[in-house]
Amino acid sequence: MLARAWKAAFIIIAGVLASCSANTEQSPLIRAEPDIGSVLTRAPRTLRLYYTALPDVSQSSLRLVGPEGDLALRGLHTMAADDLMIEILDTVTPGDYTVVWETVVEGNPAQHEGSYQFSYAP
Repeated sequence: MLARAWKAAFIIIAGVLASCSANTEQSPLIRAEPDIGSVLTRAPRTLRLYYTALPDVSQSSLRLVGPEGDLALRGLHTMAADDLMIEILDTVTPGDYTVVWETVVEGNPAQHEGSYQFSYAP
């Protein structure tokens, strides 16, 4: 009985380690404003994403998708060394939102992409 438990534990650990070693690409996104998974009581006016290194603005994009589809954004730029920031032009109405991003960061020529969600519930 104990031998089976050890064998099962070994198989689980081996599987976890194998999946870790297979995932060599890590997301450079470290945090965002609005916060990832947050519920806001005040409508955001900008999106700001922070990365592990300086993002290349010319090879980056941000989209904000809400209950009615894509919202208009303008002025993708950096404010500090390792961020992307953009202004939200459309009215943010109550609901769930997804931020979709793509970027290339300094020191890593690979194109990275991802998304995260937040909600607005005044």
